[in-house]
Parts: sequence; C-alpha cells; structure tokens
Amino acid sequence: MNKKISVGICLSLVITAIAATFAITMVFSKQIYNGIISNISQRSQSFDSAEEINRIISNYFYGNLNEYNNNLGSSIAKGYVNGLNDSNSLYMTAGEYESYKSRIENGLVGIGVEAFYDTGKNSAYITYVYEGSPAANEGLTPGDIINKIDGESVRRSNYNSLFSRLYSAKLTSVSIEYTRDDVTKTAQMLSGFTIPSIISKMGGTNGYIKISGFYKNTADELSAELNKMKDNGIESVVIDLRNTSQGTVKYAAQSLDVIIPNIQGYIAVVRDKNNKDKEVFSAHEGDVRMNYAVLINSGTSGPAELFACDMRDINGAMLFGINTSGNGTMQELFTLDDGSAILLTTGLVIPKNGEGAVYDKVGVKPDRDVTLLADNDEILMLSEAEDNQLREALNYLNSDGGQS
Repeated sequence: MNKKISVGICLSLVITAIAATFAITMVFSKQIYNGIISNISQRSQSFDSAEEINRIISNYFYGNLNEYNNNLGSSIAKGYVNGLNDSNSLYMTAGEYESYKSRIENGLVGIGVEAFYDTGKNSAYITYVYEGSPAANEGLTPGDIINKIDGESVRRSNYNSLFSRLYSAKLTSVSIEYTRDDVTKTAQMLSGFTIPSIISKMGGTNGYIKISGFYKNTADELSAELNKMKDNGIESVVIDLRNTSQGTVKYAAQSLDVIIPNIQGYIAVVRDKNNKDKEVFSAHEGDVRMNYAVLINSGTSGPAELFACDMRDINGAMLFGINTSGNGTMQELFTLDDGSAILLTTGLVIPKNGEGAVYDKVGVKPDRDVTLLADNDEILMLSEAEDNQLREALNYLNSDGGQS
C-alpha cells in the first residue's frame, strides 16, 4: 500500500539534507583552508629569511655581487633540493644535465680507461684499458701510475675533478703523464671513445661479466656477450655488481629481461607516494639459461640492487659478498625552463617477490657472506688469486651446488 508524504514533511527533509551537506562541506573546507594557511605561513617565513639574507649580502658582502647574482638561481635550486635530505635527489645545471642525459642514453664516453686513487698510497692508477680505445692505442696499461692529467698533479684533493676529464663526449684532447717501471712518459689522446658498460672474460667453462652501470646500451651489450659465451661453451657466469651504482631502474629491468625467462607477473613495480603503481616492468624477451652467481658489496646500489635481488629470486642465482647499500627507490628527471633539471625520487621499487623483498634502507643480503680480504678494494685491480669473493663464487659454480 502506497503512502503519501505531505509537502511540509518533504520540505523539512530537503532542508535537513541541505544543512547536513553544508556542515560536512564546511568541515572539509576548514581542513583545506588550515592546510593552505599553514603552507602560506611556512612559505612566507622562507621568503622573509631569503630576503633578509639578500639584504645583508647586498649591504655588506665584500666581493663581486654580479657573480653572486649569476649564481643565485642555481644555488637556491640546489639548496631547495638538498633540503629534502634525500641523497638520490639532486639539482643539475644545464651543463650537468646534458652530461647526465648523455651518459644514461649513450653510456660513458672518454679516452677508454678506468682509474683509481689509492688514498693509502696517495697515488692514482690506471685499472683497466678498453680494447680499441685511444688509451690502448697510446700503449697505456693497467697498473700505470698517473702523475698528471692535463699538466696538473693528481692529489687527494683534486683527483675526482681531474678523473672527470678522462670522460668527455666532446672531441677534446687529454694529456696523461704516467710512470711505468720507473720510466715516466706522456700520452696525448682525443676523447670521444664509447666505453662499454660491461667487461668480460672467459676461462674453461666459466665466464665473468663486470657491469659498471645500467645504461640504455647495457641490455644489448649483455645479450651479445652472454650469447657469445654460450657459443664458446660457457656453462656458468659470475656477474660482478660490486661498486655498481650508476644507471636507472628501467635499464636494469631491461638487462634482467635479457636473462630471465618469460614469467607471469612482473620484474619490478614502482609505487608512488600514494602507494599506487607508477611503473611496471615485465619480462618477455630473454631466457639465457646458464648457471649464475652474483657478486655484491656495500657499493652495490640502486639499479644494481634490483638486478641482484631478481637474479636471486627469479633465476635462483647465489649472491656472494656483503650487504648492499639499500637504495631501493626510483628517480625521475624534471627539466626546468632554463635547461637545468631536477632528479627527484618519485617511487619505491618493489622487486619480483613483493613487499617482503623490498631492500630500501636495509640492502640486499648475500646468500653467502664473504668479506674481501685484499687491502685494495678497487675490484679491477685485483687478480683472481687476491679476489676471494670471486673465488668463492667460482668454487660454487664448479661444484654440484652450482649445477642446475
């Protein structure tokens, strides 16, 4: 039986609903308003402090104010990003951004050497020379002591800036004064050689691959080298990720895709600050079946940690060494109007085994904890006899435990 509602009751219900909606809206509006006011207050305080500093500098600074004004914009931007207290987020000038982008997209470019400064001996050494490079053509060899670069003596205080001259995409001339067997010579070379992101060697049925970084070209280089090894009868491979931190999560996932089979699910997922999937990396191309072991240490960071973690969890590779650094986040580039850029942490990397395998701030633990016994922690300077971490991995691969 239908019941009719009087017009008066109907109007009362409508007015009550409107009042309730208005009250709820006012509560949320107040919360938003308070948030905005708080943010404005904080911003105002920051601007006031900046203006106060500017006034003091303008009135009292004994120096070149024109130079100060030229550097002000980049200094403020750098300070803003540094204030996040995130070592993986950084501001780059236009020049730094171009160098970074070139390295990620094209790999490292230079004269074709790897160098190391031994702080204990206060000496710089060449640790590796790439075949076919200008350095190789000039006869430089691992173990050469670097005295000067472009006429400047290499010291503890300046070796980082001088080593950067060994890597340049531009066709610039680089001079190295070096000593070998108590004989000092000078080599003049042109930069511009594309440095491979992997170093490899073969012996018996074992292969060794050192990955220096995960760049756009790394997956192709890794695929070519692994297939070459298979053609040469290699059955087991040690992948060395010690002191590897450069590159991106995207290119680490592409490199994993070279090796691992076509699995259900994903290689990795990146979650944003709202815990939503920001990017998903899947496996579909590779499946190079061999026995693998992976070397890690405290210098294994970022994309290399994802590679190590998934090699263990998907391919069953054994990890040898010590705990990794614990950088399990992804960074994204944002370009600014003046050509500079911000590299900003925008997500958490979730490896194949999900939340339980997240390594951010805790690192990836080795399956076999092996501390390097050699005094020299520069990996490329170690012989196989000195490298007990590599020996442990090879012994495992050559044993029944390493056979699939």
